Amino acid sequence: MSIIKLNRLFMPILLIFIFTTSNINAENFNGAIKGKVFSEDNTPLYGAHIALPSINRGAVTDGNGEFVITNLPNVNLRVVISYIGYESQILNIDLENNQIIELNVHLKPTTFNTEPVVVTGNPYAVNPLNSPQDVSTLSGREKLRSESSSLGKTLENMPGIYNLSAGSVAGKPVIRGHTGERVLILSDGVAQEYQQYGERHSPNIDAFSYDRIEVIKGAASLLYGSDAMGGAVNLIPHPFHFASDSGFDLNGDLNSGYFSNNNEYMIGLKFDGSSELFSLNGNIIKRKADNFHTPDVAPYSITQKRGDPKFTGKIPNTNFEQINGSLGLGYLSPIGIFTFQYDHFKNENNFLLPTGLPIGVGLENQIVNIKWNLPFENFIVKPKFSYQKNHRQATREGLSYTFLPDSAAVDLILNVYTARVEVENVNLFNISGTIGTEIKFYDHNNVGRVPLQPTGSFTNYAIFIFEEWQKNKLTLNIGGRFDYRDQIFYGTTTNPLLPKDDRRSYSSFSGSFGAAYKLNDQLTLTGDINRGFRTPSFFNLYVYGYHGGVFAFQIGNPNLKNETSLDFSSSLRFRNNIFNTHLTVFHNIIYNYIFLYDAPEHPLAPTPKPAFIFAQDQADARMTGLELAIDANLFDWLQLSGSYSKIKSEFTSGPWSKGGLPLMPPDRIMLSAKFLLPDLSIIKSPYFLIDGKFVSSKKAAGIYEPFGQFDDGIGPDIAFGVCSTDKYSLLDLGVGFNIYLYKQPISVDVSITNVTNEVYRDFLDTYKGYALSPGRSVNLKLNVPFVF
Repeated sequence: MSIIKLNRLFMPILLIFIFTTSNINAENFNGAIKGKVFSEDNTPLYGAHIALPSINRGAVTDGNGEFVITNLPNVNLRVVISYIGYESQILNIDLENNQIIELNVHLKPTTFNTEPVVVTGNPYAVNPLNSPQDVSTLSGREKLRSESSSLGKTLENMPGIYNLSAGSVAGKPVIRGHTGERVLILSDGVAQEYQQYGERHSPNIDAFSYDRIEVIKGAASLLYGSDAMGGAVNLIPHPFHFASDSGFDLNGDLNSGYFSNNNEYMIGLKFDGSSELFSLNGNIIKRKADNFHTPDVAPYSITQKRGDPKFTGKIPNTNFEQINGSLGLGYLSPIGIFTFQYDHFKNENNFLLPTGLPIGVGLENQIVNIKWNLPFENFIVKPKFSYQKNHRQATREGLSYTFLPDSAAVDLILNVYTARVEVENVNLFNISGTIGTEIKFYDHNNVGRVPLQPTGSFTNYAIFIFEEWQKNKLTLNIGGRFDYRDQIFYGTTTNPLLPKDDRRSYSSFSGSFGAAYKLNDQLTLTGDINRGFRTPSFFNLYVYGYHGGVFAFQIGNPNLKNETSLDFSSSLRFRNNIFNTHLTVFHNIIYNYIFLYDAPEHPLAPTPKPAFIFAQDQADARMTGLELAIDANLFDWLQLSGSYSKIKSEFTSGPWSKGGLPLMPPDRIMLSAKFLLPDLSIIKSPYFLIDGKFVSSKKAAGIYEPFGQFDDGIGPDIAFGVCSTDKYSLLDLGVGFNIYLYKQPISVDVSITNVTNEVYRDFLDTYKGYALSPGRSVNLKLNVPFVF
C-alpha cells in the first residue's frame, strides 16, 4: 500500500480526530460510580456485571456485591446492571465534576435470558424491547451452550436464523433468506471479509473469542455499508475492566467440550486481568475433529434407488482442526480509553467431493482493532482503525489439507484497512445518535495457480448520520448514508472477462426510518423502513474458472449493477412476568438481485465444456415472511418456548419471473420445554431440556439453485443425491447444572442431538447431493471459572 494511498485513507480521519479532541483534558475524567447489587431478599450478588456500553467500560461485583468504577468522564452515561437469572436494570446517570454517584440496586429474578441493551444497528445502546430495529442477541450461558466450530451452527437455533453448512466445520448464517455477500460479519462493528461468495466459505472468526453476538435482521447498510442489505452479525469483544485500587485483579475460565458424532474435542482458556490504569484480556481455543457420521443406512451403491445418498455412516474427508484466540489491551489514559485487540483464526479442513476424494483447505484470518473512546460534554468521540488479513488456500482435487501449503492450487490473500470515526451525541435536545465517516481500502491478490478470481483493489468512502428522538411512549429514529467506491482490477490473459485493466466507480445512498410506540408498559409496536445496497463483488464481475469446492465452472458478468433494496418490517413485542414474545412481518423488494444460473451454452464457455457451467445474472425480486417467537414462564419449574419462521420469495422480472429465489430456507417450527429442577446437595440450578425442530419439505428453485444439478433435469443425469429435500423432525435432549466452588459456579451442560438418529437431509446442507445430514451425537460442555 503506497504512501499516497495511506495519506488519502487517513488524512480525513486524522483531521476529524484532531478537531473533536482538541478540548479534551484530564479534568474531564474524575467522576466515579460505586455501589452494591442485591437480590430482592437483600442477598449480595457476586459476579454481577456493571456495563457502560457507550465507553466500553465495566466492572464485576465482589463477594459482598460491591463495585467501583473510577476515572469516568463528565457526561451522561447509561449504566446496565445484569446477572444471570435476574432481570437487568438500566440507569441513566449524569456525572458532574468530581462527583461520585452511589448506586444500590436490587434485581428481580427471572428465567428469561435477554440482553439488557444492544449496540448493533442502532444509533446508540438501546433496550431491544423498544428498538425500531429487529436485533437478537446471544450471550451468557446460552452462548456457551451454543458455541460451535462454525458461526452458522452457533446461531442456527435463533428465531429467523438458519445455517448454510458443509459438515460440522463450515457454516454461515442465513438471515431471512440472505447469506454470504448479503450478510455482513462484523468484529466490534467493523466489516470482515472472508471470500464470502462461496456457499462453503464460512466466516473465519470464532465466537469463543467474543463476549456476545448481536444479529440485525433486515437491511443494515446505514451503519455498515455494502453487503449488509440482508442483515449483519456483530461479534462484540469482552469489555475492559479496571481495578479500583493500585492492586491487580485476575480471573478467567477454563472451557472444554466433546461431541461424539465426529469425535470432536475442544479446550479453551479465557483470562481477564486489570490494574487501575491497564486492562488485559485474552483467550485461546483448540478444536479437532474426525469425520462426521450420518445414520448407517444402505447407500445408493447397494439400493440402486434414485436419490439415495452416495455416502452414509462415516462420511470420509470431513475432518478438521482449528486453533484460535484473541488478545485485548486497554489503557485508561488521562483523556479517554485506548484499546487494542488482536484476533487470530487458523483452520485446516477437508471437503468431500462427489467422487469421494477430498479438497484440502487452509484458512488463516488476522484482525487488529485499535480504538479510542473520548468523552466530553454531550459527545463521545470514537475513532477506530482496523486491519484484517485473510489468507485462503486450497489443494487440487484428491489432496487433503496435510499437503498444504506446498500444494496450494488456490492461494488468495486479502488485506483490508478500515478507518472510522463516530461522534455519539448523548441526549442533546432530546436527541441521541451518531454521525460518522469511514474509509475502507480492500486489496486482493491471487498468487495461486488457479485463476478463478483476479487481483485488484478498491477504496470505499462513506459518511453517515443516524439519530433518535424519544419522548414519553414514542421513539423515532432516522438516518442516511452515502457511499462512493473507486476500484481497479488488473487485466490477465487467462480471463476473457478482464483482458485489460478495468477501473470503475460505484455510488449509493442508503437510509432508514423507524418508530417504536409503547402501547403500555408491556406492549410495544414497531415499524422500520430501510434502504440497503450491495456493490457487485470482484467475484460477481470477473470470476472465470473451475471452482473446485462446488465442482462447477463459473463465469462472471462485468455489466452488473448495484443491488438495492427496500426493506419494510413491523413487530409487535410483549413482555411481562410470564410471557416474552414477538411477532414480526417483513417485505423486502430487491432491485438487480445477483445470482448464478446454469449456462451450458454461455458464449465464453471453455472447450471442451465442463459438466456444469454457471454464470452471473441479475433480476428484480421480492421476499415476504414472518417470524413468531414465544417464551412462557408458566410455573417456577417450567419454561416453554417456541418459534415459527416462514419466507416466500420470487423473481419479479427476467426470464425466471415468478420463480423462487435460490437458497431460501424452508418453513420451520422449533419448540422447547425447560424443566427447572430443585437443588440437590452441591448441585445447584439443575435443568432438563427437551427441544424439537420441525422443518418442511423444500423444492429447489430451478436452474439457478446451487447444487441443483443433483435434481433430475439439470445438467448430466446424476442418479444419487438430491437438491430438493423432504420434511423432517429432530428431537434433542439436554441436562445441566452448576456446582459452586469457592463461590464460583462450575457449569456442566450435556445434550443429545438427533436423539432418534433421524435419516434426513437439510435443504441448506451443501452435502445433501451425495450425503445425509449428521446423525445422533452426545455432547458435553464444561466451564470452570477461576479468580486470583
